[in-house]
Amino acid sequence: MNGEGLTGDYRVRLLGLGFNEIRKLCHGKVRDGMKIRRHLLKLRYWPQARPEDDGGQVLDIDWCWIKSLPSLDIGELRIHDTIAGNDNLRGIFFVGDPAVVEPLPMIWILAVMQKKRDDFTTHQLAVFRARRLLVKERFYDRDVM
Repeated sequence: MNGEGLTGDYRVRLLGLGFNEIRKLCHGKVRDGMKIRRHLLKLRYWPQARPEDDGGQVLDIDWCWIKSLPSLDIGELRIHDTIAGNDNLRGIFFVGDPAVVEPLPMIWILAVMQKKRDDFTTHQLAVFRARRLLVKERFYDRDVM
């Protein structure tokens, strides 16, 4: 694959665990799950301030790094729409190894959740760290931190 037809600066890949979380949030309704997925795919244009899609429409990418996990390249994408009765949705992502660019570098969606409080719990942070480690071990074959 040579990357023809791909748009943006990154590929976005959702872990299987993320699919399960989306299914639970959407109560099995595929249409709502696809809405969440469309929001997550905006990360193809990350970290541009005001990116445009192929049709010239400006995308709203509201994101930040998770401060409790410094230097791990784990961030959260805020989804402002109410989907399947869920508001305050978050896509937790990890920016993969920039040296691996076949055909584009990868952004991994580690988790999809409804954030109910300002800070992440200790358990949630441990889950994000573990899923990041899983991605690094499975897909990058490098020294794992």
